[in-house]
Amino acid sequence: MCIIVMKLVVCALAAVALPAFLLGAGAWGPASSMHVQNVPGMEVVVVDHGRIVTDAAYGVRNVDTQQPVDTHTRFEIGSITKQFTAAAILQLRERGRLSLDDRLGKYVPQYVQGRNVTLRQLLMQVSGIPNYTDTPAFRSLVTLRGTTVVLRRSGNFDAILALLHGKPLGFRPGTRFQYSNSNYVLLGRIVEIVSGMSWQRYVEKNVFARAGMTESTFMENEGNTPDMATGYLMFRGHIRDAGGTRGTFTGWAEGAGAIVSTATDLAKWDAALFGGRIVSSADVRLMTAPGRLAAFGPDAHYGFGWVVDRYDGQPRIWHNGGTLGFSSSNEIYPRQHQIVIVLLNTTVANADTIAGAQFERLHPRLAAASRRAVAGEDPAVTNRAKAVLAQLTNGLVDRTQFDADMNAHLTPDLLAGAKAQFLQLGSATTWVYRGKHAVGAQTTYAYHVSFSSGAQLNVYMSVNAAGKISGYLLSPGS
Repeated sequence: MCIIVMKLVVCALAAVALPAFLLGAGAWGPASSMHVQNVPGMEVVVVDHGRIVTDAAYGVRNVDTQQPVDTHTRFEIGSITKQFTAAAILQLRERGRLSLDDRLGKYVPQYVQGRNVTLRQLLMQVSGIPNYTDTPAFRSLVTLRGTTVVLRRSGNFDAILALLHGKPLGFRPGTRFQYSNSNYVLLGRIVEIVSGMSWQRYVEKNVFARAGMTESTFMENEGNTPDMATGYLMFRGHIRDAGGTRGTFTGWAEGAGAIVSTATDLAKWDAALFGGRIVSSADVRLMTAPGRLAAFGPDAHYGFGWVVDRYDGQPRIWHNGGTLGFSSSNEIYPRQHQIVIVLLNTTVANADTIAGAQFERLHPRLAAASRRAVAGEDPAVTNRAKAVLAQLTNGLVDRTQFDADMNAHLTPDLLAGAKAQFLQLGSATTWVYRGKHAVGAQTTYAYHVSFSSGAQLNVYMSVNAAGKISGYLLSPGS
């Protein structure tokens, strides 16, 4: 769950990141790079062929007290939570308690606009249901109390539905992808209705316990969690302490992003899920290989709480998370039998970039190969892609270049949030053409872009048959 601007949006994506760094000795080791990027603390786990080979903690969990991060420090994991909610739905399906083709109206009849959306469409983020964390009403809840970021009040399921009240679906369910926390809050509620217990209790009993996750809990328990890190974020132009969200965030994240965990516990989760101890092997395959997302590049999919794509040319199954003050990434590389997990107590830097840098440190030849340009670049298309990025960075976009769907999704709120995050990247210093891919009447052009901040991201621009831009994405990966 990323509160201010979602990280996996098919149009003006905000998966932005500050400089990557390599975890190891030398000028770009953890201590120096954390200082440069204002990262208070982080935890990193690398698993190789089922064995943890790196379990490292850096920095402090609280700037004021200077308490160090250790391997038992808890972090909010944000949208990685969606994997757990998806697994809970699949468990209930395996027990015959529900069907993925059930309509939402069967369980949440009071949400009239979404009554015909199926559970499968919620899982795949193709429902069209608006993202409640992108609404002005939700954003207005985030404020300062002294120098600490807080939410004006705690939430609950009814409060979230109230944010969606009267808002139409963004598109006909099943016709396109749009990342929305609302989908997984609704799925969490369905878990409660079908199981007869709270979503938290269900996850504790049926997921945490099965996986042996003894250090995982939920946002609502942060105040009583002694090893809890304090989060830090950029708010109104300054890095702020987000510790005031403890308690006030209760009820706002739920099945979309409410889990608190450690990197070692997440490694246990990965092992249990892919080892068949949470859901069947058939359902693991279902979670990780559904519909294509053209604007994410030629090989990208969104599963049930997982993104399936390629990084440095290698298959990757992953998801990130971001809350008020925390950034996380859980990345699985099946060909290498490796997992990289990074947890940060800040959103000023980005866990995805750090996880990717760690993988590249392990595989430098793969990294070098992914940076080579391919033949066939059209300079006019490249200049167009550069111009769009510049416009998104300054917040002044030429809407005549986009198709109707893109213009509908480029709301003032989204543009404002994207501008704030894109500015952290600095200027684009190099663009490397990585090819194009056609799906129907849409062609997606891919570039690897380096920024003055040190960040290295992919840019995907999709153009339809009429020459209008139908998708624009910034994403970590190759």
